[in-house]
Amino acid sequence: MADNAPNKKSFKAGHVIFRQGDIAQSCFLVSAGELDLSRADSDVLDKKFAKVIKGEIVGEMSMIGDTPRTATATVLQDVELVEISRDDFEAQLGRLNPFMQRLIRLIVQRLRDPTTTLTRG
Repeated sequence: MADNAPNKKSFKAGHVIFRQGDIAQSCFLVSAGELDLSRADSDVLDKKFAKVIKGEIVGEMSMIGDTPRTATATVLQDVELVEISRDDFEAQLGRLNPFMQRLIRLIVQRLRDPTTTLTRG
């Protein structure tokens, strides 16, 4: 991180870290605890689709794609997070060679595109 001073945060179970549709100003590294990711869709108001555990990052896709959050992150078990600001995130991304920057942005764009079908072969 640019300033070498991690922004550590703690939250209790049930706390919402960010909501679907929010504008991303940071992403988070989970250093303890667990988060649930959920998404509102036409059939279900709050459909859980993933769990984020220690060592994983959440909120990165909105940072890379510079788009609103596609999910809501809610604390499942008391959590400790390291917040990574947009400036620090962009600085790290900017250190990559241009090909890798473009590849990462393309992958995120394809993951967000509802017409993209992912299959296992």
